[in-house]
Amino acid sequence: MENEAVATTRKPRRWQGELVGFTLPAIIVLMCAGVMFPIQAVFYLAVGWFLFLKRVLPAVTVSLSGIITAVVFLALLALFIQLLGTHLFRLLRNQEQIPASRYWQKRWTGVCLLLLVVAFTGGFAVVGVAHQSAWMVTGKQAAIETTRGESAWILSSRYSLRRIGLGVVNYSTGADHHIPSGIFRNGQPLHSWETEILPFLDQSEYRQKIDETQPWNSKRNSELFKHAFTTFIPPGAEQYNRQGYGLSYYSLNNHVFYPGSDARLDDIPDGLSHTLLGGEVSSRVRAWGDPINFRDPARGISQHDDGFGGPWRSGGANMLFLDGSARFINKDIDPAILKALATPDGGEDVSDFLEGR
Repeated sequence: MENEAVATTRKPRRWQGELVGFTLPAIIVLMCAGVMFPIQAVFYLAVGWFLFLKRVLPAVTVSLSGIITAVVFLALLALFIQLLGTHLFRLLRNQEQIPASRYWQKRWTGVCLLLLVVAFTGGFAVVGVAHQSAWMVTGKQAAIETTRGESAWILSSRYSLRRIGLGVVNYSTGADHHIPSGIFRNGQPLHSWETEILPFLDQSEYRQKIDETQPWNSKRNSELFKHAFTTFIPPGAEQYNRQGYGLSYYSLNNHVFYPGSDARLDDIPDGLSHTLLGGEVSSRVRAWGDPINFRDPARGISQHDDGFGGPWRSGGANMLFLDGSARFINKDIDPAILKALATPDGGEDVSDFLEGR
């Protein structure tokens, strides 16, 4: 029939097949060449938000006062927008620029409030991305290093280690000015150095919940320590031990930090830039609440189960100095140099080793 629509069949677009045909061989070639950065970039763009939330949400503590403050602020902001919109529409009606039947709608207030919140949070995200990008580009290890497989994770772990070091330094410059070495009473270890620096890791409210007069794994405190803080855990590592306690993959140098120590940062004869603060551990990992989380760097890097060492294929570890600087130290470092860096008062000359830092 003349009026009957003629059925037409669409041919599948060829570019889709061509795209798949090009992408798969390209991925295989990049993997064979060891260039993982483009693949990692696509992966993290696709599911990175989920992995980020999975890591971050367990460490988030809900502040009732913060929630109440936010709700009150949003309510006041919504009221201001509603009153402002109503006032503007009244002026426009008086000037006969809009119909007399037009009024500012409450849903418009909701839309404006939502846009302001999105713009505010988006601004923070942009600043964070810019800051992190600048740090990667201008840092002593350029961003191009992230193309080497696990190097992006090494950089992430180093960032956590620096944050821990900053917490230690800030704690040490407080009222007592002594370095964190755990909480002991009558010679009995109760809490770890990690517990002491929690307020300097943006966890002041969590620290206040801990009863420091009782052991960390006592009935009163144990549930609080069955919580994993992402700052103490490198990417991809297990978060809990068999008892359910949150782990810490970073330990302190026992030549400087030890149970009951009351030393101060200005009491380091060799200097802060020549003495190790601590570093990564990957074996016999302790809970972050364990008061005895100190190790001897002189045992070598990735050489001893009770020594320092990262979970990296390269066999080295991120190590932090008392001045806050960090570097990746290879497992093949001269034992004499490592011992010199571990001791705070040996007087050894390690300037040649540190020149490249």
